[in-house]
Amino acid sequence: FRVLEKESSPYENPNTLGCIVVSEDSFNYLKFAYSKLNLFRIRLGIGNQFVFSETKKKQIAFMPRKLPEDINQIFQLISKRPALNEWSFVAIDDMAEAEVAKILKESALFLSFNDKEGFGLPPVEAMACGCYVIGYTGEGGKEYFNTEYSSIIEHGNILAYVKEIERIVEEYNVDSAKILQKGLQASIRVKNNYNMDNERLDILKAWATLKWNR
Repeated sequence: FRVLEKESSPYENPNTLGCIVVSEDSFNYLKFAYSKLNLFRIRLGIGNQFVFSETKKKQIAFMPRKLPEDINQIFQLISKRPALNEWSFVAIDDMAEAEVAKILKESALFLSFNDKEGFGLPPVEAMACGCYVIGYTGEGGKEYFNTEYSSIIEHGNILAYVKEIERIVEEYNVDSAKILQKGLQASIRVKNNYNMDNERLDILKAWATLKWNR
């Protein structure tokens, strides 16, 4: 076996003025690891094209770049469930921002496959568009997932993921307004926090502090 040895870190270099992160999870991680490090948290801003829409299709959007094995298992299981007979799945991949926003605005649900994320922006953009989001937080996404308007799935729990999709779809089939209201709630919450004004303020504050620490 190999004995692990402590390695020098750029975070401990005396020339390091500080570190900028984009999530509470990253902030807490680095603060624990390097207690003397100057840390600055910046809230990412959602693009202006990602706005709430109540005009939804029975459509489930997802991004296929990460965790393809999970996606394949989930699709194979859920596609056999009668509740989803009238629903379609749309993969968002290699598209311009305007195309992504259009799909999210017309999709009732979004599946999150966050995986060890610093933040994980796509689920937030989906929430901004009024999607009900189901899936993995990727740790970085814990700060914006809320059980009031989204469903958190334990990473890798395929069966729980499929059952939750089916449950939400069945709710939507019976009372779409209830799920749309949760989508509106999610949109308001994330737009109030993750907007360009807050991103700008956080960046200016961080750089002003770094400037005076030189």
